[in-house]
Amino acid sequence: MGRTKRPLRAALTAALALMAIAPCVHAQRRTRARYPNELRGSQESVQKMWDFATMHGLVFYQTPRDIEIAVAQGKLVPLDGDASYELTRGVGFSYATREAKQFVVSFAPQYLAACGTPLTVTSAARPSSRQPRNSNPYSVHPTGIAIDLRRPPAGPCQTWLRKALAELEQQGYIEATEERHPVHLHVAVLTEPGKIAALPPAGSGVLAGAPPRTQRSEGEVALSLATPTVPVSNAPAPTGTNGDDQEIHAGTYRVREGDTLWDLARRSGVSVSELARANRRSTRGVLKPGTVLRVPERR
Repeated sequence: MGRTKRPLRAALTAALALMAIAPCVHAQRRTRARYPNELRGSQESVQKMWDFATMHGLVFYQTPRDIEIAVAQGKLVPLDGDASYELTRGVGFSYATREAKQFVVSFAPQYLAACGTPLTVTSAARPSSRQPRNSNPYSVHPTGIAIDLRRPPAGPCQTWLRKALAELEQQGYIEATEERHPVHLHVAVLTEPGKIAALPPAGSGVLAGAPPRTQRSEGEVALSLATPTVPVSNAPAPTGTNGDDQEIHAGTYRVREGDTLWDLARRSGVSVSELARANRRSTRGVLKPGTVLRVPERR
């Protein structure tokens, strides 16, 4: 009888030990798989964003009135949303630097193509007086170079977004952190003021393994493996604004990286629906660089 109890007691002890260890192992695996190391955030990451802002003389706006003045002076521009990205109602100040907006309008179509839904911006320029209580005192949100993105539910879209942001961070385009209180993705755009960061197109194979970017004096950012820039047939050469404010006349227009139907409609003086109808396209469709569009006459 005693011999029978000893193996039984040993088996029960081993089973209890495994039950105690299993949750810890599972929790460790779950933590490791939570998100890429590049998105976990660190003091070094905060310092990098702060150093970028101060090195380039960016203004840390203190009050809502300061934001209004910056917008009036053209130092901050509105994030209006289009077919590929939208803003939540909770965005108190829907403004950003031109460089941060350029990142959004270039990255959002890639997100839409990968996820089938528009990218959602939950916060942008935010004055120091309106920072949350738990915000870092060295936050760069008051400068307008930082935006917050809604984290999609677990699945292929979330995986794609984390990987894309991690790769763009590795290439020096951004500094990204996945925050938990509240849950969102914080992105600081590290493009020098007055320059343009031409993101590599999704699915081109450039994003994963491209060499570090180099910034040209004429206001462009080049990747040696990136797809060549498509010339614009009816617009002058860009002068550092990527043609964002160049008027488009009736006729034809060759789509460039970052173009959206909303932006082209604004620049051509026609409505988004008119432009989409003239080209038999959906108003929520993504424009591929190199596509030739027909621009109708203004009414």
